[in-house]
Amino acid sequence: MDLTHAFAALLGRSDLPAGSYDAYYGGDTLDEFLFPAPWLTAAALASSAPVALPDVACYLDDDHAALAWEFDLANSLFAVEWADDVLPAAFLADVRAADPDMLVRGTDLGVLLARHGIELAAKSARRLRYRITALLRLATDGTLHDAMRMATFTHRLPALAVLGSNSQRRVEQRWAEALAGVEPPELRDHLRLHCLEPFWSRAAGACYLGASEWPTGTSALDGRRKLLAGWEFGESQSGVAVVG
Repeated sequence: MDLTHAFAALLGRSDLPAGSYDAYYGGDTLDEFLFPAPWLTAAALASSAPVALPDVACYLDDDHAALAWEFDLANSLFAVEWADDVLPAAFLADVRAADPDMLVRGTDLGVLLARHGIELAAKSARRLRYRITALLRLATDGTLHDAMRMATFTHRLPALAVLGSNSQRRVEQRWAEALAGVEPPELRDHLRLHCLEPFWSRAAGACYLGASEWPTGTSALDGRRKLLAGWEFGESQSGVAVVG
């Protein structure tokens, strides 16, 4: 299937520009249950190899059960905030030295965790929920095409979600019109499922925000990266942003 035309329609462009692009996933659901995280070790954070995280709750419906993401932990971002009472001052000082906004890459966080002997896999790490929050980078090759492929769950073709005839899955009219020329029909329906009206996307698919609003869990990128496309899942508990 040729995805370029479909992605261009969603982006309101005639083509896909070259350059470096990423897709990030974040949200309240992820942060609420993040710790203890047996997969957030210093060694794992040092590797950019794609990793599946079956314990990560994306607050997605059953349509996505076979369309799971893989993540690049080394280039994911972690925000450390409101943590003065639960993390050593020396650790916080090192985080601030790495980034004044205390938003650090996974590979840098791994070094600091090892340096200060902090274990995110230990039961005691529960106290760090909402003190260290995650913005996980989806594993892509750095192109806009691949970032869109991951963000729209078209990365496991020919596997696609099915829109079906359920009248409760109402597509936003603007995006229904934009996607009208996308072929084949199963691809069009899959993408329409990710462009539902906000009320109806609470239990299925996703709500497409375009470039007008940062999705839940991704606003830390505002001012650092340019938002090209964003989706929210569930009752705005989580979201994915494609950025340049």
